[in-house]
Amino acid sequence: MKKIFYTGLLLLGMAACKKDEKASVNQQLSNRITYVIEDNLFNFSSFNAVIERTGYAQKLAGEGPLTVLVPDNNAFIKAGYANTNAVLQERGVILNNIMTYHVLSGTWELNKLPFAFNQELTTAGGAKMYATRWVKGTDTVLTINGTPVISYNLPASNGLIQVMSEVLQPLVNATISDAIAADTSLTFLNVALQQAGMKDLMAQKTVYTFFAPTNAAFRMKGFPSADSVGRTEPAVLQRMLSYSFFPGRRFVYDYILTTDITDKSEQAMYNGNNIVVHLLKTGVKYSGITVQGSGNTAPIAVLKSNVLAGNGVLHVINSVLSENQ
Repeated sequence: MKKIFYTGLLLLGMAACKKDEKASVNQQLSNRITYVIEDNLFNFSSFNAVIERTGYAQKLAGEGPLTVLVPDNNAFIKAGYANTNAVLQERGVILNNIMTYHVLSGTWELNKLPFAFNQELTTAGGAKMYATRWVKGTDTVLTINGTPVISYNLPASNGLIQVMSEVLQPLVNATISDAIAADTSLTFLNVALQQAGMKDLMAQKTVYTFFAPTNAAFRMKGFPSADSVGRTEPAVLQRMLSYSFFPGRRFVYDYILTTDITDKSEQAMYNGNNIVVHLLKTGVKYSGITVQGSGNTAPIAVLKSNVLAGNGVLHVINSVLSENQ
């Protein structure tokens, strides 16, 4: 009788263990990255639409571990997507590029990175991105490609979620030379680099940051057409362009993090001379920069910032940086 009683207890115990194991597995599955995103649709509905369109749900619900950089809905609005319908109407290739660029293999706790600028990370698809951890005033700031992380290390059973304030632009150009050639607003600049014999410089492995003047900026400088740029003496263009870039990778937010309370700093350019960088504010928050050469009468606006290339970063500006003669 006792034997039957103990056998019954053992079977009950085994059944309870199996029930607990099943509950634990179900809890893990219900806490995967995909489900955490779905549970926060009031913030992440646009990114969830990207997941749906690209068929990425299975990967994000897999074993992992993965770290997913999730732009919130406000980030998608800033990128031109007013709502989930706008996301769903976007071309599949663009959404796929966005999706793959926002996923890292492994668990990346960004708040444990060293205090350093532009530390290289590699996405699950093999593309490069750059993480900064720095102190500004009393705040520790985290950025990816110059974009602030607004909430970090949200846990899931198969990884982490980092919440981004902007949609990251995928790295599609191997070099700054390629990025300039691909932008139709920079046709004059592309011709200038060719005429000055500097295209190869922008195609090398050396990392540069380039403040790239638009076609309209060249016209204001006295070049009515791309042909007129191509007829200019190479030495003239070399002097002008050497004041437009410098070695190293600098995103706009890097200046915000390193500039003191004057909201103004200087940047040494390729020719050894400096430009002035002014910080811009919207209310109490820093929102961008302007730049000004010694020969410019007014600050120059940055029209498009943080265009990432394999060997640096491009900022498109609305005037040519000029020096005092």
